[in-house]
Amino acid sequence: MKKHLAQLLCCWIPFRRPRKKAIASLKELDWSKIRANYLKYNHFYQEFLTHKVAAKSVLVIEPNNYHGEVVPGFVKYWQDLGYHVDVIMRIGNYEENPFALFKKSELPNIYPLQKWRIKSVLKSPKVQDYDFVFISSFDYQETKERYYDYLGFEPKSKYGSLCIYHNCRNLLTYNEKKRYIGKRLFVLNEFPLAENKAKLLCPIYFGEVAEHPKNSKTRFVMIGRLSPNTRNCTQLLDSIKKLIDEGEHNFEVVVIGSGGMDIPPELQSHITKLGRLNFPDMYKNCMESDFLLALLDPESKAQDAYKDGTTTGSKQLSLGLNKPMLIESTFADIYGFSDQDSVTYQGDALYHAMKQAIAMDKDTYQSKLSHLRQHAAQVASKSQQNLAQTIADVMKDN
Repeated sequence: MKKHLAQLLCCWIPFRRPRKKAIASLKELDWSKIRANYLKYNHFYQEFLTHKVAAKSVLVIEPNNYHGEVVPGFVKYWQDLGYHVDVIMRIGNYEENPFALFKKSELPNIYPLQKWRIKSVLKSPKVQDYDFVFISSFDYQETKERYYDYLGFEPKSKYGSLCIYHNCRNLLTYNEKKRYIGKRLFVLNEFPLAENKAKLLCPIYFGEVAEHPKNSKTRFVMIGRLSPNTRNCTQLLDSIKKLIDEGEHNFEVVVIGSGGMDIPPELQSHITKLGRLNFPDMYKNCMESDFLLALLDPESKAQDAYKDGTTTGSKQLSLGLNKPMLIESTFADIYGFSDQDSVTYQGDALYHAMKQAIAMDKDTYQSKLSHLRQHAAQVASKSQQNLAQTIADVMKDN
């Protein structure tokens, strides 16, 4: 309703870009929430403008009111290169606490701000004290454009900006600037679309992760939005029903995420639906489970973007929380997973993969965890090298 009202009120604006911005702003209007957030969080804006920026510092910005899960991993890469890190994120992300697993000594300075405050900060002289600005989501989803096109300017830190696209297709769709292509851009997965345009930078560090022995009752977890565009929940329900019909009851499925999924009464004893959780609770449920369900469907046209543009968040969670995935083989190949570190299956054979996972002995499970750690180490090493090389190249050119 709010979306349609915003569109109606803004239909008189003749130009597309300002019309999109106005609609996005009106959709968010909730005066009571705006007032509460102002009273609670406005001091962070003042503190940012007056704090002393440490030598060799980077300012990490997450402009969207989600994608908070990627920020800890990016912070870790910068810290490991010797940078002091300050983070600005939207209030919604901050309240969900994506840094819950960080040790106190690892925590960056975090400034939760409203989106118009972020714009004000990036326009301020304070930004000039930072070596770099790093935009952790360059695709700005509220208006479907480059974040800097939304802002109408580029922040002026000492060496400019480095940015990451979550969807490689946007490298073309958003008509990316020539001075950024191949020089200052990163992507979450090495899709062919990104070749010679952006380098891999995959954030897979969430903090301290405890070793997990396989539960006596196999526990699967699905994390993410419940939508045919993102995962095939029907296939999951069909697989659970088939397992139960065959007399297999030594398993449970935990479902975490927004959106609807009608669970038939006969399956409800095996499925726990938790809805959207904050990060501490999501991390806990994931770490206490045995396997992560990707639920990607190669036959779904709605999910085609996961083959060449958009990276499933399950990739980061699997690598960062050391949680083996059940993943269809088409997508396993695309994201670099194998039978050594995951349970792969073809087409609609999720049932067989779940059956294999339930029957898996603890030694085989530990072997998968070991290979998954090696895979994660390789991804982290390549990402770190890419960031270090990009920083060196940009500084040399300046």
